[in-house]
Amino acid sequence: MTISFRPPFSIKDYGLFIRTKLLPEQLYKYDEDSDSYTITTSSRFARIIGVEAGPQQHGLLPIAGHLFDYQDFITRMALDAKRYAIWADTGLGKTAMFLEYARQVRHKTDARVLMVSPLQIIPQTMDEARKFYGSDGLGIIQLHTKEELRRWCEGKHCPENGIAMVNYEKFIPRDGEQEVMTELRLLAGVVLDESSVLRSGGGKIKWAIIKSCRGIEHKLSCTATPAPNDTMEYASQASFLEKLRSEGEILWTYFTKTKTGDWKVKEHAREAFYRFMSGWSVYLRSPAHYGFDDNLKDVPTPEYNVMKIKPTLEQSRVFNRLPATDGQFEMFGTLACGMTQRVKLSQVAKGFMYLGDPPRQTVEKIRSEKPGVVVDLALADKAEGRQVLVWTSFDAESDILAKLFKSRNGNADDVVVLTGKTPQSARYDVIERFRRGDIQVLISRPQMVGYGLNFQFCTSMVFSGFTDSFQDFYQAIRRCYRYGQTKAVRVHIPYIEECEGMVYDNIRNKEARFIADVNIMERHYIEAMKAALTKGGRS
Repeated sequence: MTISFRPPFSIKDYGLFIRTKLLPEQLYKYDEDSDSYTITTSSRFARIIGVEAGPQQHGLLPIAGHLFDYQDFITRMALDAKRYAIWADTGLGKTAMFLEYARQVRHKTDARVLMVSPLQIIPQTMDEARKFYGSDGLGIIQLHTKEELRRWCEGKHCPENGIAMVNYEKFIPRDGEQEVMTELRLLAGVVLDESSVLRSGGGKIKWAIIKSCRGIEHKLSCTATPAPNDTMEYASQASFLEKLRSEGEILWTYFTKTKTGDWKVKEHAREAFYRFMSGWSVYLRSPAHYGFDDNLKDVPTPEYNVMKIKPTLEQSRVFNRLPATDGQFEMFGTLACGMTQRVKLSQVAKGFMYLGDPPRQTVEKIRSEKPGVVVDLALADKAEGRQVLVWTSFDAESDILAKLFKSRNGNADDVVVLTGKTPQSARYDVIERFRRGDIQVLISRPQMVGYGLNFQFCTSMVFSGFTDSFQDFYQAIRRCYRYGQTKAVRVHIPYIEECEGMVYDNIRNKEARFIADVNIMERHYIEAMKAALTKGGRS
């Protein structure tokens, strides 16, 4: 709803202007040249100022029949709440749910809905829309520039009310540009896919999105299951959905700091915390735990192949050159070493070590058996007709593997490296060639293709590199091990214990804590939602 005041002003105009002060959310603009005021707010506030004429909202459409029972239930919950967060594990169909949410909001409001997603996932989402809703694919368009985004919000670019997609980077303020994109206030709804981007505290994208989307009536936030006790995740999502007065509110209300400096839910506040959360979000790791059909029961369990590789004499000599950190590091020892040493040891395991500081780093080659093992594992699975993902941590590591593949693989064209150096325009082509089967072995990092992309056609992966991030490790595996996979995914983890043992053990320990914690969290969510539904007369 837009209200404009232009001279000459009447007493009636002044009375209406005063009533606009009652609006819960509004944006004022003053044009000095014309001495005019423009106030933009949500049309749902029209009656507050005595304005009856407004866009007629329609009822909801029948929920799409392709949704699973739990997807249907969650989508209805999100539409009822208007502002909602879906925290569902990888492979549970967040795309199907947020596409249906966007379709319903567009129909209900007869206004525009924007979906925000990582750039490399946009083509996949549009393909999914065509698969679910026919060749038109809900008429979704992709906005390629910030100027297109602004014009589309204002109805000047493809003016028909519809659905558009844009990547997160479009929200980064440029030099001299305001952080808030006021044009977004004209939208009926905003959907965030892979919304864990909001978790990065103080990030430019995070605050630009939260502030630009303030006041929008329908908002949906979708991401894979967040880590239990991840206060930044909860605070950021709640801020986007306008469930908190400030991010700090969730901390002092429900959390306490442990002796180790971590935040955890207060024991006496646990029940209240999950009641609060279940009012505007859902936490789902297994549909069967909620009483829904188990659509994942037929997905074969991955086959893990963990291999220990012996260090070379040259690697052993390098260990002796690495400096100790506060006396904590010992060659082949069991004591923890500092992060700098862990990174250096990880590089050594892969056959190199960076010298100097970026951007003028040089690479010292170090003889290692690991690259050969990685390549042999990948080529053996490739020979069986499997497509393979090789996960790396460093560009130099990817270069070493690429050269080794070239020397051992008869067809060098079906092995491709995808790194941060790959031009943005070429990345989509690489991913599509991998989907078509033209690329048999894709070498990349979890940060590049480990989030959001569906690779059920790929049935093998080799972890050449891994970090202390359990989330990266987990997400990388779930690119292939997900709904729609018909074969057991082979997960090869070759590592040199003396170099990478501490990191690998850390990942496994985090995995055990994660599984235990998410089971507890899901149980609390189920109990909180059960109580809320019973109170509301639903079953």
